[in-house]
Amino acid sequence: MAYPFPRSGGSPETPQHLKGMDSSRSKIHRNEINSAPRFMRSAFLVIVAIATLILIFSTFSKRSSRQLDGIPSPKDQFLDYFSHYEGHQDCGITSLELYVPPKILGTNGEKLYPYCKNRATLLKAMSGGGRHGFDTPFFPKSCHYRWYSTAEICMILNRFDAIVFIGDNMLRQIYTAFNILLRENVALGGLKQWEMSETERSACRCENQFVKSECLKFGIARSDDVMKNDRGSGHPSPYYCGRTPHVYLPITDSPALASHAVLNSLLSKNPDSYKPIPIIHSLSLATSLSWPSATASIDEWLGLADAVARNTPFLWLGPVAAGHLKPPSQIMSQGNNALWHFTVEMAKEAHVRDIEHLEMYNLTLQAKSWDGSMYGEKVGLVQAMMVRVSSMLRDHQLVVKTRVILSKSSWPAEQIRLEQS
Repeated sequence: MAYPFPRSGGSPETPQHLKGMDSSRSKIHRNEINSAPRFMRSAFLVIVAIATLILIFSTFSKRSSRQLDGIPSPKDQFLDYFSHYEGHQDCGITSLELYVPPKILGTNGEKLYPYCKNRATLLKAMSGGGRHGFDTPFFPKSCHYRWYSTAEICMILNRFDAIVFIGDNMLRQIYTAFNILLRENVALGGLKQWEMSETERSACRCENQFVKSECLKFGIARSDDVMKNDRGSGHPSPYYCGRTPHVYLPITDSPALASHAVLNSLLSKNPDSYKPIPIIHSLSLATSLSWPSATASIDEWLGLADAVARNTPFLWLGPVAAGHLKPPSQIMSQGNNALWHFTVEMAKEAHVRDIEHLEMYNLTLQAKSWDGSMYGEKVGLVQAMMVRVSSMLRDHQLVVKTRVILSKSSWPAEQIRLEQS
């Protein structure tokens, strides 16, 4: 379970307005085994770090030749990440609004090393960061994270046999942004456009992928659907790479028996493979911030993962903060005090179970939300990038499950040098 998320973690950074607050709860020990440009600044912040596609793309897309097998050298210069994405101009999205790269050279020309050196410091930095003003770019704390190109992301994803997202609506938005990044399409990249009429495609473009209820039913839930249907849709938007399958399993409570078969099917394939199958899990507002329900869900999916002899890294994602449009009737039960207590308690539960966690509270605390609970395309993109970046790093010490023996030589040194360069 060491890669990419060994089961360990610390507590999230307490926001200034909540310092001094504390909560206690007995720890549960683990058994063996979620189209307006003004809203778009809040949307893309939500996902990427782990996952993507399914078969070799040559049979599905002419773009398959672009997928490489090595790790390209990172560039110090940071230009608009989305400048070549489909819908870039129509949607009015620029990565320069979302990410400010750190300084690489000091005042005397010396080379600086501003990036986080391992996954533990990276997760802590991203969880404990903040914004310098409302809806301004998010800055991690203490050390920085890097935005990778799609080609680099594909190389990361090729180190996995599959990727599984399990959660409520917050994780669904992250998975939507994840598909947008992999399809390089900010206009419709998160949707099954082959099922949509021309009118629906026009109405669901850009930010509306996240905010319009009539568009959510077209959201992609598994990479297989894109691989099978996109090419003949008349409006193709293929994945940049297609070697690693990924899937989103929507849940609202525990147990979620209807979704067990999908996970079991992925875990049972290639049982002798050394490649991990990461599980990204989140459950918060769907349970009205019920700690027992959320911890039961963690134990449910950990139990299924641990029942098979596969390397299944597990990452828990904390809830987003309450936006300024949160209805007054929900402030007491789902306001920031309640959300922060939930964040802290679930971080403790993740630590007890020796799983890593990435918090979304500080990331969204001063971001623009369209209803007070959910965020749009820009926040989703940042979240997705943070998730995929966390998969790039590994700690210097490997924590290996007794049933899964993973050779250190299986993780290329280039993987470390890229982040530290």
